[in-house]
Amino acid sequence: MKIVKTFLSSAAFLAFGCGAALASDSSFYTETIPAPMATAQKEVVNALSRGHFKVVMNLDILKRIEAKQKVLHIPNLNQGGYADARAIVFCNPFLFSSLLNSDWKASSVCPLNLTLLSKGSSTTVIFPKRTAYTHSTKASSVGMKMDKMVIASLKAIPESRP
Repeated sequence: MKIVKTFLSSAAFLAFGCGAALASDSSFYTETIPAPMATAQKEVVNALSRGHFKVVMNLDILKRIEAKQKVLHIPNLNQGGYADARAIVFCNPFLFSSLLNSDWKASSVCPLNLTLLSKGSSTTVIFPKRTAYTHSTKASSVGMKMDKMVIASLKAIPESRP
């Protein structure tokens, strides 16, 4: 019963637009790397590694969805004309531990992820900031630290532009 109440409360919260602040432009960090996907992905993985993050998974999102397009019947797939869309999942065990210790619910923002979208010889990196979720919790300082570390890692990529 508690799960249903929580779900309904969350659904009502979102339905009335109160949750819109979670998905504002400031909730995302974006930057462009003047390189095709394969090169940009290597640069991002290397930058995250130098920033003390461990990449645990790479997903070729667009390729997987396109492979199932006929079965899934997704209308208007990829209207933006992206050549590639990939997700990178990564983690820092110390930051996870800090989240867990400061506000156990906030540990749900881990693992971290970002999306890469490419067109031609340019790739855009999109990182959903964790402060969008931790800002009003006891884990807010950890969320800020996570965002700062990830963004600093990404900004260190040569020739990247916010």
